[in-house]
Amino acid sequence: MQPLGYVLSGSTTSHAEAQLTREGERRLREGMLVVVEAGDGDILARVESITAYHVLYQAGDEWALARREGYEPPRGLGGYSVATLRLLGVLGGRGLEEPRRPPEPGSRVRALEPGADTLRSIYGVAPGEPGVVWYGSLAGYEQLPLALSVEALTMHVGVFGETGSGKSYGFGYLIELLAEVPVGGGAVSALPALIVDANADYVDYWLEFARGGRVGAYRRVLRLVAPSSPARHAPYARELTIGLDQFTPREIAEVAVLYRSGGDVNEMQVALLERALRELAEEGYEPHRAVVEAPELVASRVEGLVKARLAHHQTARAAVAALEKLHYDLVETHKLLSASPSLSRSFVDEATRSPVLAIIDFSAEGSPGLPLNVRQLVVAYVARLLYGAFTAFKVAGDERYMLFAIEEAQNYVPNTRLYPVGWRLTRDSLALIATQGRKFGICLAVVSQRPSFIDPVVLSMINTFIVHRLSPDDVAYISKALGGLPRALEQRLTRLPRGYALVAGQANMLGEPVIVRVGRRRVSHRMGSTRMVEFLRSIATS
Repeated sequence: MQPLGYVLSGSTTSHAEAQLTREGERRLREGMLVVVEAGDGDILARVESITAYHVLYQAGDEWALARREGYEPPRGLGGYSVATLRLLGVLGGRGLEEPRRPPEPGSRVRALEPGADTLRSIYGVAPGEPGVVWYGSLAGYEQLPLALSVEALTMHVGVFGETGSGKSYGFGYLIELLAEVPVGGGAVSALPALIVDANADYVDYWLEFARGGRVGAYRRVLRLVAPSSPARHAPYARELTIGLDQFTPREIAEVAVLYRSGGDVNEMQVALLERALRELAEEGYEPHRAVVEAPELVASRVEGLVKARLAHHQTARAAVAALEKLHYDLVETHKLLSASPSLSRSFVDEATRSPVLAIIDFSAEGSPGLPLNVRQLVVAYVARLLYGAFTAFKVAGDERYMLFAIEEAQNYVPNTRLYPVGWRLTRDSLALIATQGRKFGICLAVVSQRPSFIDPVVLSMINTFIVHRLSPDDVAYISKALGGLPRALEQRLTRLPRGYALVAGQANMLGEPVIVRVGRRRVSHRMGSTRMVEFLRSIATS
């Protein structure tokens, strides 16, 4: 195999410089992986930077004055390039090992060779081994995929990228991989998943299943839509309804007051509603049912507290108005709130016992007219529901796992310093899963255009990052979250082509951040495609 370069003097066990051959100058790009042939074994290295030199174009050389006068020295000979290499580890049968000594000057640099032996020497595993999925291909090497550990997904995933970067397509590709996880003996299984879909980016999977197609090993693909959606009668579609059974009387009172105020908590109103709900609970009336089925009973109890001079009539009037608005909007108008919700413990049990891919469709078709604060309440309820169900599974010794993914996550776990939107209740519910959910088998995935808009507590709990092209304002933020990035990779984040992503963190079995070309989805991505030219042609010919 033709060498791509030769190691120069001054290498260490972590870095080396190599002068590139013409072939190396043609093929190599910053961020690519190469092999350095060394005495203790071949070393896998990443190209950190490439610098061009020329013997006749040096600052202060004998040609300096001639160049100043406009005389051009010959450029055909004398030019060369030097690559700075980060040495990642010695290739072996069990994966990468620490280099014991630097490569000798003159050591050859060559390309990686595709094949199962190469994959095993890099990752310590080969295709088909249990618990490993193979994501896309390493940039510059079409036949060399990246190994991802499925077990590490319990430590949560962040998928980020600006509009048009391929973020949603790439996450859909990851879902397809998790639909066919090798489990041993040639068998595959699917990781149960519940996706909060903001723009129908994943409804294609439901459509494929409804038409009789397969989506990996999922037994069913369900589309959860608002009761007002025209899609509610379609095959494998269910009406989305939630309850308040996952919330304490205090939290139910907060929900009502927050919903009416739009974000401000009046402590006196909350305390009054909470007391009324607790008194009803002591009499055997479940608070969540009272709000849904008999709000007038709660209002009557509030008025009783006023008559007993335990509350001011103005506070009572505002508290009852909050309760009535919650009931009118969520029960009577949107019909989302129910004493027997479709999203329940039995649903979670069903979805995890026989793997289901469930999609909460918040698109214009799936949830027509549903405002953000209602969607926030739905997500807060789902987070509490999953946390309670998985805690109960764990206590009972019944181990379950589920991927809980949220598109447009900044609307539900916002960094309020930079993105002032959202209820505290929603943010707190998801932060609970981010900090505690991994112990119980909940794999949280947050998908967003702007990582800097994500709550810092939640972001700090993410241990696997798939980062597509970012705006310059977000690069430093994501680099800090990753504990620092090589400068060459950090600089590339603002100019990654569509369909490429940086993958870093616990699930990345290479152990180093790497640029990957995302694989092709089996199920087409309708929402990610446009046909503007075809539309303009129809206008021109009409």
